[in-house]
Amino acid sequence: MSDDGAGPYREPDPVTGSTGTEPFSWVRPSPWLRSYLVRNLPLRKLLPDREPAYVSSVLYTMGVLTLAALIVTIVSGTVIALGGVSFWHTNSFGAFMNSIHFWGVQAMFLFMAVHFITTFFTMSWRGGRGWTWVTGVLAFIVSILTAFTGFLMMTNWDSQWIGQQAKDAFNAIGIGAIWNVMNAGQQFTLHVVVTVAVLLFIVSVHIGLIRRRGVAPPPGAEALEVPDVPIHASDRG
Repeated sequence: MSDDGAGPYREPDPVTGSTGTEPFSWVRPSPWLRSYLVRNLPLRKLLPDREPAYVSSVLYTMGVLTLAALIVTIVSGTVIALGGVSFWHTNSFGAFMNSIHFWGVQAMFLFMAVHFITTFFTMSWRGGRGWTWVTGVLAFIVSILTAFTGFLMMTNWDSQWIGQQAKDAFNAIGIGAIWNVMNAGQQFTLHVVVTVAVLLFIVSVHIGLIRRRGVAPPPGAEALEVPDVPIHASDRG
């Protein structure tokens, strides 16, 4: 019996000792947690050594390129955040890292847009991948929000103009007293801490779902998917 994310194991997992059928318990939650992970996120899915042939297409690399650009953006953003709000204005290295951060964001949105369009037209929500699609859309929306707070905290004339244009809109929808777009310190906190933390959480869930369900095949190429090979030899056939 193969494990498709729902079926139990016949034999205990060799690492955790879990059979995948342990019930939840408030007294001993660890067996249930191990059971959940064995069913939904086994190592053969998290660290696969085989991928279907269709992922060799350039379009299937847009997701990982988006992730790579996100990593570059976070690393460069961490450096300039540690330097302070004037670091990228008064220090040549700070200005360089600010440029890396800016172009990392541009690359991330470019790759994300191509990835978004590709997955839409190939209907990548097929095969039980609905939540993978939903988390991807949420990541796109939160990325826009994160970029917006980044533009508001640049501490230059551009950010001041953007804040002034956004102020009336935020007041009109009734959140201007809570979210003050003219307050650079508040935008710094939102950009560096809040929105990035939410984005990283959603992206982590998105990647976990991709590993659980596998990469969606192009329409009509479902037969090319790599079969879900079970861990235990007794499950074969």
